[in-house]
Amino acid sequence: MFDIAVAAGGEGVLTEKLNRAGIRTIPIPFLQRDISIIKEFLSLFALLKIFKSERPDIIHLNSSKAGGLGALAARISSLVTRHSLASLHGRSGPLIVFTAHGWGFNEDRPYVARLIIFLAQWITVIFCHKIITLSRAMHSQAMYFPFSRKKIFFTEQGLRPAELLPREEAKQELTGALSKTNSGNKEFPGLWVGCVAELTKNKGVVYLIEAAGKLTDHDFRLLILGSGEDGEKLRLQISDTKLQDKVFLLGFVLDAAKYFKSFDIFVLPSVTEALGYTLIEAGQAGLPVVATKVGGIPWIIKDGESGILVPPKNPEALAGAIKKLLDDGGLRQQMGQKNHELVSQKFSFDKMLKETVDIYTKP
Repeated sequence: MFDIAVAAGGEGVLTEKLNRAGIRTIPIPFLQRDISIIKEFLSLFALLKIFKSERPDIIHLNSSKAGGLGALAARISSLVTRHSLASLHGRSGPLIVFTAHGWGFNEDRPYVARLIIFLAQWITVIFCHKIITLSRAMHSQAMYFPFSRKKIFFTEQGLRPAELLPREEAKQELTGALSKTNSGNKEFPGLWVGCVAELTKNKGVVYLIEAAGKLTDHDFRLLILGSGEDGEKLRLQISDTKLQDKVFLLGFVLDAAKYFKSFDIFVLPSVTEALGYTLIEAGQAGLPVVATKVGGIPWIIKDGESGILVPPKNPEALAGAIKKLLDDGGLRQQMGQKNHELVSQKFSFDKMLKETVDIYTKP
């Protein structure tokens, strides 16, 4: 139905996966996460060149920066190029769709910065024809953008089930990775608490490590999979609190979800979160969850049934919830089964795909 090409900045795991899947990729020179006025202009011109060459009927944008630059480039492109699908929707250019993976004004920033981000994201919404939100919480917030309500769509997100390794095999592989980074230690006993997250301020990992420090009398190991700008800061926190034998940073782990069966409990301590795909993966693996009550997380985790939700930035509440699950194997099993049941029923990849195609094709 669609001839797809993916334009992205840089190279990495995403590009490799797309190439393996036979999907054509196009590099966007100079596009990066950090803000640089000169590079933003260069990326804008690169996008204009790509749109002129590719002549897409649909431009689907992801991430805040790519959303803003891509929507502006698409609007400029539509002034000079006509597209075959445009007549179906009564437009002179391509359909511009933006998936909002999180509203930046929810982040822990000064008020003025959040206001500027709100205005910038509103401009992105204005430039786009249709906006997809990932959770009911995000959808409700999008209603505050003036004059934009008719173009906001909520789609239930879904993931294809991960290819999970059996528990013992997953534990063996992660134990090997742990041994290489922890002075040759070959034993990692006790229950395993897992967290998969970028090591950034928004993910709240600093509060999870502080919570682990309040549970030193319990026999467990906290495994944190992910990389990010706060990595060194978190390593120092672990060292300063003498948690080297309790808390382990494994860095980026490719296809981390396949190791979820090695965990007994999954934790996501986010300060802000649009949805939380790792929670869906935890549900697919049948894990009980401790997470913060922010953004779209309550849409996935039913508090008291499939997991325990706590306030953000609250190490004491995190520690209390983790302790409750560490102490009660029956509760872990019960919540894990319920989590698997709810996620399997709610988050269908096929349903998400159908709803997205409808957004593409219906006026």
